[in-house]
Amino acid sequence: MEATFSLGEKLRQLRSERNISQRDLAKLAGLSPNSISLIERDETSPSVSTLQSLAAALNIRMSYFFEEETPSSVLHIKSGSRPKIESDGVIIEGMGKTLPFQELEPFLITLEPKAGSGGERQVVHSGHEFVYCLQGQIEYVIDGKVYMLEMGDILIFEATLPHLWRNPFDSEAKFILVLQTPNASREPVQRHFSSHPSVNHIGG
Repeated sequence: MEATFSLGEKLRQLRSERNISQRDLAKLAGLSPNSISLIERDETSPSVSTLQSLAAALNIRMSYFFEEETPSSVLHIKSGSRPKIESDGVIIEGMGKTLPFQELEPFLITLEPKAGSGGERQVVHSGHEFVYCLQGQIEYVIDGKVYMLEMGDILIFEATLPHLWRNPFDSEAKFILVLQTPNASREPVQRHFSSHPSVNHIGG
């Protein structure tokens, strides 16, 4: 049975708890107030870069939007029960983030042809990224250098380097993405390549 959850409800609840208006959150995340409203009403699905912008603005990990269970010492997720977001040809499935002090945030990403992480917007954040290509081909751009991944290929890099990913080909691609974030607090903005105006800064 496929998991159902409301990302909009989670965002609205957290914003309310933080006493942040839609307009203020939009300004912090570099989005329009209308975009925040549409997401909270579940009338649109945010892209990966938008999720990361919201996570940075709220000082949380991106996996917060996929969390459904209460913290436990063992996490067993049955096939078909992963929380899922679909947006612009990208399917993001949360693969668990409820263990105490867990630093690894695993996701299963499916890319339709020509889909990607969010146009040419690059991402910078603390920690490391681990990528394992399951199907098709993926193009990763890290600090201006292009890395082509085919089935079985692995890519590991320091996530403080500006990066993005996409599927420029005509067939579906699928990969496991694991974000390693050393702590829950956001790092100083100065570390996050403020000289790169196209980079979308996200916290740890």
